[in-house]
Amino acid sequence: MSWAFLTRLLEAVTQHSTLVGKLWLSVLVVFRLVLLAVGGEAIYRDELSGFVCNTRQPGCQNVCYDAFAPLSHVRFWVFQIILVTAPTVFYLGYAVHHLSRRQRTQEQEEEEREPMIKEKSKKSPEDGAHDGRRRIRRDGLLGAYVGQLLIRSALEVAFLLGQYLLYGLEVSPSYICQRSPCPHTVDCFVSRPTEKTIFLLVMYAVSGLCLLLNLIELLHLGLGSMTNEGYSSAPPPHSKGFKQELEQMQKQLHLVQKQMDMALHLGTRLATAPDCSEL
Repeated sequence: MSWAFLTRLLEAVTQHSTLVGKLWLSVLVVFRLVLLAVGGEAIYRDELSGFVCNTRQPGCQNVCYDAFAPLSHVRFWVFQIILVTAPTVFYLGYAVHHLSRRQRTQEQEEEEREPMIKEKSKKSPEDGAHDGRRRIRRDGLLGAYVGQLLIRSALEVAFLLGQYLLYGLEVSPSYICQRSPCPHTVDCFVSRPTEKTIFLLVMYAVSGLCLLLNLIELLHLGLGSMTNEGYSSAPPPHSKGFKQELEQMQKQLHLVQKQMDMALHLGTRLATAPDCSEL
């Protein structure tokens, strides 16, 4: 994945998300991608070579490490990042497709209108700066956005439970192994257990923070929809402008009709007037 593609993806996320969603994206990039790429690689570089067991039985050390960590910490977190961000990527694809199709229909409708109405309809006062909630609701993406938030929150909870079941809350400095082909009970020792425990707790905190941001964003969208219920009965600005245009057109037609009536009335008077040449 190139940095240009990642940059375009981040720009698309910021355009089709709320203020809390942008904060979630910042936490994802800084505290997950960067922290895992910089700190995780340095801490877990010797996770297998530093795992030492008091035996020389061939294959025993590898089997004991597999029992100690069925899935590597770093690979688990990479898998978590990919699956957690997958609903957002699918939502972006749906949003781009939905907006492009909607734009094509709007362009076809604008071509059927008069040039004056077309020029006025281009001036949209709602394209100003806001937190994205109004834009998502206006573009008809609220259902898809809430759906990807729910899926993302469920995945966060599932990975938190999986991380606790696999690794617990700390990395033990020693591990007792009783697996074949080890001939007897083997004591194994983990390299830098304190440093790995701190990093494990940090990843717990980051996952909890992302889950909290998802719940806050759901609450944010819910409160926003409740506050906008009072304004749902009022006509939108586009309909007000269209009604004003219709009223102006009706006034112009009324004036034209009056002028035509006056012209017809004068024509009938001239046609019925007596001819002066006959006198």
